[in-house]
Amino acid sequence: MKLRTFRFSLLQGFYWMGACMVYAYAERMLLSCGFQTGTIGLILAFSYLSAIFLQPALAAAADRARRVTLRLGITVCAALSAAFALAALFGSRVLAVFAALLGALSGVTLAVQPLINAVGFHYIDSGQDLNYSFARGVGSVAYALASLLFGALAARTKTMLAVYVVMQAGLFVVALTFAPHKSGAAVRETPGSPFGVLRRYPAFVLFCIGTLVLTVPHMVLNSYLASITKVTGGDMSVMIAIAALVEFPAMTAYSYIRKRIPDRVLLVASASVYLLKTGLLLLAAYLPIGAWAVYVSAALQMLCYAVYAPASMYFANDSVRETDRVKGQMLLTEAGLFAGVLSMLLGGFAIELFGVGITLILCEALVAAGVLLVWLALRKRA
Repeated sequence: MKLRTFRFSLLQGFYWMGACMVYAYAERMLLSCGFQTGTIGLILAFSYLSAIFLQPALAAAADRARRVTLRLGITVCAALSAAFALAALFGSRVLAVFAALLGALSGVTLAVQPLINAVGFHYIDSGQDLNYSFARGVGSVAYALASLLFGALAARTKTMLAVYVVMQAGLFVVALTFAPHKSGAAVRETPGSPFGVLRRYPAFVLFCIGTLVLTVPHMVLNSYLASITKVTGGDMSVMIAIAALVEFPAMTAYSYIRKRIPDRVLLVASASVYLLKTGLLLLAAYLPIGAWAVYVSAALQMLCYAVYAPASMYFANDSVRETDRVKGQMLLTEAGLFAGVLSMLLGGFAIELFGVGITLILCEALVAAGVLLVWLALRKRA
């Protein structure tokens, strides 16, 4: 168990270090190139759209094809994203080319996430010991460390890309240490399209819609922190590091907590904390209450995202049939990607046209709507 969890923790760690650059520092990199927030929103929305089209193909292949394995999918994606980063590293003098390559590597990075989650649940579903929540917590610590590193390198785009290549190389090597298995009943064909889960699991689909609505403001706050902290105060890199570090104890303990409290209760409770987290930033934007509110908002990550993320993964795994599990994880991640498209456009244009304050008001309203939808979905399933 210890060796298996250790290797899976490395897999999560390398993935989330690379994802940190995509989620948190893409805006800053593009701002340093002279792009406006509205244009940045379009560029980043493109990356999420590309991942939306790529993910179903990866999930269907992992669930159905005899030769396509989770390990192969992860290693190919790691190699592709590293290749795009290297191309951006040497082609960054042409802004349009640089923006397209950054969007492409972001799309591939986002698309591979459900395959990494499926590796962990393969062992869990087959009765083998693996502490998924601990490994996911290690990913959060890695994200925090990467945030501090990228924050220190923020003015050196080429160095950031070189570091990203090293992280993808680590992901590639660690993925090779896993057996070339599939998820669930890999050798059986799964009937229907990758989106057949839309018809078979209506309550789960409503939950994914609620997660989508809830994730939009969460991603606006993560992706546009460089603009938001100019108004609310606080240091962007420190805020990201705090949010990521406090995730570790909550995620590590989650596998034990869920034995005492049902996943659906934890999902509603953690979703509700987003109201307070976003509300503190909203207050900081309009009132001179100091940077403490920004850092408290970041610390609340322990009670919202750090609980909601593993709870939603377990919920997705338990809500669909064995032969649909990669597609179930894919549908949940697709909801996050659609949220990414909306958040990139909303954050980019709302900040540019209306300012940070109005954008945060919109975010708080969306959080409230997301909490309501999640509650209705879980109530329906119960």
